[in-house]
Amino acid sequence: MKIIRSTPKKKIIQQLNEQYGISDLPYLLLQFGKEKIRLYSGSLSAEELNILDANLRIENMGLYFAKEQRDGIRLSLDGVQLIKNQITKNILKVDDEQAKEWLKGNDLLIKADNAFKIIKNNDEFLGCGKSTGEKITNFVPKERRIKD
Repeated sequence: MKIIRSTPKKKIIQQLNEQYGISDLPYLLLQFGKEKIRLYSGSLSAEELNILDANLRIENMGLYFAKEQRDGIRLSLDGVQLIKNQITKNILKVDDEQAKEWLKGNDLLIKADNAFKIIKNNDEFLGCGKSTGEKITNFVPKERRIKD
């Protein structure tokens, strides 16, 4: 576990702003592994978290928020839900049938510019996918997909 401090946190927020229009993350950012970002809003201070991590092996803490990838930041399903009121960019609106396919875990055959897209149906945010130009790759975890 690594606490993401002010300068790296500002860079992450800047990237989120460029990609999705997100300008504020009032949470403590934690990094697990090389690329997973988790949000923590509990009552423990950063120093107390460091003491815990030094004395115990902390596998996870907080909410899985995003994954840093070489071509951008991919928001998790929970991350999208947590900050959906701030998302203003890279929103891809889908119809009811496409939403149903997305929630089953299927990729969507939609042409769009190569970027991470926030999938939205009516007023509901359904997650984040990656456009290859020809299709939107689905990242909905298997355990959260709708079964046929």
